[in-house]
Amino acid sequence: MGGSFRFGVARVPLLRAVPLLRAVPLLWAVPLLWALGASQAAAAPQILAVIASAEPVTLQCERGECGAEFTVYCIEQRRSSPEPGTAYYIHDPSTLTLDGVRRDGTTVVLAGAELLTITTERGHTAIRMSLPESVLERFDLASVRVSVGARASLIPEPVPDDARPHSEIDIILATGPLRSAAAAVVDNGDERVDAARFTARMINALPRRGRADQDQRERLWLSLAPPAGAPGRALAQAGFERCSAATLGGMMSLRQCLGSQHDTFIGKLNTKYWRAIEVGS
Repeated sequence: MGGSFRFGVARVPLLRAVPLLRAVPLLWAVPLLWALGASQAAAAPQILAVIASAEPVTLQCERGECGAEFTVYCIEQRRSSPEPGTAYYIHDPSTLTLDGVRRDGTTVVLAGAELLTITTERGHTAIRMSLPESVLERFDLASVRVSVGARASLIPEPVPDDARPHSEIDIILATGPLRSAAAAVVDNGDERVDAARFTARMINALPRRGRADQDQRERLWLSLAPPAGAPGRALAQAGFERCSAATLGGMMSLRQCLGSQHDTFIGKLNTKYWRAIEVGS
């Protein structure tokens, strides 16, 4: 679907957000582009950045569908946040790898951009990648897993009668210089991005519907905890312990609570990026 665009700024080191933003071509046009499309009514939602996976993420199969959550954030502050279930596609298919794992342990590379359905799970902080469980049967696979590469971006699927669709220049700007600037602030940011990754792993290990049983709750952190001293471990563990205590009773599930923790981690970094863009432009 979308083509890929590459800019030389990707190799410019960033010690501070503002100097890079001033150096990136086209960023002078950001305020103008935003001003030209200030209306949010019936407009396409934000282009999203996907955080690279530290390791392949196995899709969990349930009720005929295999899927998992992935951490994302907003590149375009002035567009509206996507509603849950909004469809997206990967801008550069080379940044997404879908592997099928056979029963003997060997792997086969599948066409991820074609087979995967990508929809928003919680606003601009989490998306779900999924495919029908029948795909595993078709290729005689035991499981499937997704790897997200560096600086991956998602474009909302076009919809009929869109009052403000993404133009080619919108996509070039968002997936090129803005994505590079965002990567320096968010993808390569502080321990909160690692805490978001760890929390997403816990979310994916829990039932998507209903509540985890006591055994699942007790084994969750012990089975998935990162090594002692790993960046983000302390934040993720504190979030897990808060959620574990808060969801012993009541209506909220452990998965829902961890989703809120995850969104807080990545949301603070997203805000930091937005502020850097406003100052730098």
